[in-house]
Amino acid sequence: MHLPSNRLLLTLGLALVTTAGACAKDDGDDFKDGVPQSQDVALVVPGASASGSALTADGTTAVQGGLLGQQADFYKVTRDVTVVVNTATVSVLALVKTVTNYPPTSVEMDTAVWGPYTDPLSPNTWRLTVNRIARGQFHYVLEGKAKTAADTGYVTVLSGEHDLADPTAHRRLNVPEYGHGNFLIDWNAAQTLPEHDDNVGTAAFTYSRDKATGNVAIDVTFTQVKDKDTGMLIDAGYAYASVPGMGGTFDFKLTKDFITTTAALETMSIRSRWQESGAGRSDVMISGGDLAGAQGTANECWDSNFLSVYMTNSYGDATKMWGAETMCAFAPAMYSAL
Repeated sequence: MHLPSNRLLLTLGLALVTTAGACAKDDGDDFKDGVPQSQDVALVVPGASASGSALTADGTTAVQGGLLGQQADFYKVTRDVTVVVNTATVSVLALVKTVTNYPPTSVEMDTAVWGPYTDPLSPNTWRLTVNRIARGQFHYVLEGKAKTAADTGYVTVLSGEHDLADPTAHRRLNVPEYGHGNFLIDWNAAQTLPEHDDNVGTAAFTYSRDKATGNVAIDVTFTQVKDKDTGMLIDAGYAYASVPGMGGTFDFKLTKDFITTTAALETMSIRSRWQESGAGRSDVMISGGDLAGAQGTANECWDSNFLSVYMTNSYGDATKMWGAETMCAFAPAMYSAL
């Protein structure tokens, strides 16, 4: 999967911050809590690290041949896919957080606006609007247009809703404003602007994290985003859940031409489960496309050091079979329902 570029977002962030600091008269504290922060939608896997991986950007197509006692292949896949999803959101939400750390350009009743702003060297104009629907409930929109276009030319690049779990929480009081909501990143809309990066498609997020020690649930649907390996447009889905002190689960699904005998598309899904200690298991299924009505499966377990203790598959590859399922932290196999 192609990762979002930070260049356009950084330019936008600096532009909006400049306008906010120069023009605003009201700091709009109530509205600063109306957008999610990166911690609200962060996917955390035990021992997660971006180092030491030879996987491709989509996290599935270059699984290395592991061995008993070596770092588990599907642990690395799970870890690296979380990096993909986190990278897709952190830059956008960091931008929104940076912007709302400054006073808005205007505050009227239940609406705060940052911008519009046009950098002298940019052909784009930007505007961020946060609406208070009710106490602790907000809707926000980040829009852009060509600087020479009328206001009717604005297109929405980011939009969403955020509900505070505790409406009395405020950043200025250093009380975390956890909550739940949803947002859509529309790279297709950004493509219509005079200046844009090369990302395409959309990413739809639904999330819930109502307190620092509470359960976390995050679902993401990527639609027609560009696959870095093939250049094709693909769909992908992710579902993440964690319970403090008890571990978590992460499901993801990709539809692309995994088996290149024909141009038919296969669907690969993976469910990973892990304990708080880090020990875990992945169960993989691939179907459709060149497999016709057949299905292929692979299963792997790892210990608390992320070393493989068990692996098997349904397609008879003896080089990827070892260990005993009795060594697994989870049994039996459980495949993704995505």
